[in-house]
Amino acid sequence: MKARLPIAALFCGIATVAFAQAPTTQPVVLKRMIFDGKPSYLEGAFARIVGLKKGGDGFVSVRAAPSVKAAERDRLTGDRSVWSMPVAKGASFVAVIYADADLDGEVVEKICNLPNPPPDSFPVKQVYTGPCKHGWVHKRFVEVLAD
Repeated sequence: MKARLPIAALFCGIATVAFAQAPTTQPVVLKRMIFDGKPSYLEGAFARIVGLKKGGDGFVSVRAAPSVKAAERDRLTGDRSVWSMPVAKGASFVAVIYADADLDGEVVEKICNLPNPPPDSFPVKQVYTGPCKHGWVHKRFVEVLAD
């Protein structure tokens, strides 16, 4: 006689598989810093990609969410300029925005539509939708140059 699994065990197994899947996309959010109760400059800093191993792959993966299990969106090579968002305490990944070409920080700010300081109409938080590429990179590969 064959043993049969109870229906509850079957549903638990399905739920376990669903939770084990790769994380979905997490948006990059632009935030304004608040000084003396008033919104001012965008949070973030000019940074570059560093710390790639000699003889390694020669790139760091840009992910769709802050996880190594998230889909790879792009690859960045060493010394590549990016706009980096502040890292939350205990976070392993940092959100980055970058242009197709490796450009100087002020140029990236302009072509990537990162108004600094933002106009008064700019919300305190806004999901970044482009025009530049964006995603998540492990923080050990990002060195802040100026903030």
